Amino acid sequence: MKKFLKMAAGPLAALALAACPGDSVVTAVFVAEGHPIEVMREVLTHFPNRLDTGAAHVPGSIFQYGIGRDTPFIGIVGASLFYTETNDGTIAEFMGTYASLIEINEFNQFSNEGVARFEFDVPSKMLRFIMQEEVSWHDGVPLTMRDLYYTFHVMADPDYSAAGGVRFTAANRNIRGIMDYHNGLADSISGLILSDNDRTLTIYFDEFSPDILYFGIWTYPMPRHIFEGTPVLDIPNHPGVRANPIGWGPFKYVSHVPGESFLLERNDDYVWGRPLIEQLVIRRVPLELIPAAMEAGEFDYVVFPPHLYADFQNPTNYFYMGNPGRGYSHFTFRLGHFDFENSRNVFDAHRPMNNVHLRRAMALAADEHLLGQTLYNGLQFTAGSFLVPRHEAFMDMSVPMFGHDPARANQILDDAGFRMGADGYRTWPDGRELTVTWALSTGATSEALYLFYTEAWRDIGIRVELWQGIYHDINFIWDTMDYDTDNEEIDLYNASWNIGPNPNPFGIWGHTVWNSSRYTSDEWDALQARLESEAAWDHDYLLQVYSDIQWYMYEQVFFFPLRWSVVLTAINNRVTFMDMDIGISSPLKRSGWHLVGLSAAQPYAR
Repeated sequence: MKKFLKMAAGPLAALALAACPGDSVVTAVFVAEGHPIEVMREVLTHFPNRLDTGAAHVPGSIFQYGIGRDTPFIGIVGASLFYTETNDGTIAEFMGTYASLIEINEFNQFSNEGVARFEFDVPSKMLRFIMQEEVSWHDGVPLTMRDLYYTFHVMADPDYSAAGGVRFTAANRNIRGIMDYHNGLADSISGLILSDNDRTLTIYFDEFSPDILYFGIWTYPMPRHIFEGTPVLDIPNHPGVRANPIGWGPFKYVSHVPGESFLLERNDDYVWGRPLIEQLVIRRVPLELIPAAMEAGEFDYVVFPPHLYADFQNPTNYFYMGNPGRGYSHFTFRLGHFDFENSRNVFDAHRPMNNVHLRRAMALAADEHLLGQTLYNGLQFTAGSFLVPRHEAFMDMSVPMFGHDPARANQILDDAGFRMGADGYRTWPDGRELTVTWALSTGATSEALYLFYTEAWRDIGIRVELWQGIYHDINFIWDTMDYDTDNEEIDLYNASWNIGPNPNPFGIWGHTVWNSSRYTSDEWDALQARLESEAAWDHDYLLQVYSDIQWYMYEQVFFFPLRWSVVLTAINNRVTFMDMDIGISSPLKRSGWHLVGLSAAQPYAR
């Protein structure tokens, strides 16, 4: 790999940015070549991922936490089973309304460093969680395994999906007796056994695969004493979800302005120690305003937009910390609908994008490396796998990614009968006009992305137009794709996924509402069955299954990853401690927010 050049490069003439907001000159800060994982590692050498100044905390100071977002928060922050949006999850983590009883190790598996430990036995298909710390909810009620036991019964309730829940996945359906409870054949889940003191929960499975130990089972309790007695269909409207959430995390809910901000106060009884920060304010800030807000000293912490980094490389009142992005951006083709009654995706053969040749050609059209180097200043780069970097151990590097190959794309379309017209656009093989409809959300880079991709697709003869001719609020797009099963107007959708510790792709791309492609097939279901079988305890077998999965994704192209990223977080100079690996590979008791302090009464301004 060539050595990095950390510089502000001149304009890259290859990208005539109409695709740059405001028609400003595009510069690349990090210029590199090599496999994307090597590129990511090299970029990260320029940024610290842990801070510990040793400075004393100033009592009474308030931490100002910014979330870059151009649209309002959804605000489902008080019930772990019902939040579906990343920013809501961030807020919920502070309060511990979304917090795992089991922690993670450096291999993305269960560890015994959390408030509970685990035991398992393969022959008996058993997993056991044992509380090893005394923990209380924010209202003083003890947290026990009975809360997790209750949470599984909410998840398995027949009304859970209708209430907007999306976590009754195949992995959780593997609990013994859970489907009998779901189908009304039993009053409780037979595979869940509580100890007499409610401190141990033993779980028996129909199949026990290593996937379970990669957080393949739900470990995030809801407060039973708050929600028990409320019909599951009504839980999303319960005051404990939005108006007065109760968790067990380092900060407690005080108040909020819907869609805009939350005020939290410290939990003096937090299990890992009394937080230094007395109050924490979480505010939404539009992406384009983040640099000015940081310079003005409005925030102590905010993820910095990569497309704005070139002009703000050397701040004086704040600095950058870096960590590997946990996900990928992607394009997804709409190929079916979701059957809520049976919680399954259904393949619709008549959908326009159910032509693998068209999908493959579109995946080859755009130069993701160029986009990452220009619009995103080298902080994003072509995804090197259908998996994400944290799951490198399961990647099959022989599986090719799509790359930028318009000549091959044109050949694929020619061979498949997509004829080029005099207007420079292709028709369907039967002569009908071909137009692909793209649902693109409103955002700081929306116009840049629209111009970049539609030009790339135009170069291979594919006409792509915005759904309804406009950019849409992302929440509206999600609601339409998830719940309007009759909508057949959307052919193409782009977004980003943050991927958890489990490398199993079926939590997103299987029979879940998360699978926005709605793709399914007997072969795809069979791959899932192999991955989640007991045969997968053989490591060579497991690697082979992951290889087969990646090849199948490549061949079917129901979605395709675009870019991985390095995430930069702007940190005000008064912050005394921060660990970017919190909740990833660093145990909370040694890296959590209870250790964060502020060395000045107010954030430093430029």
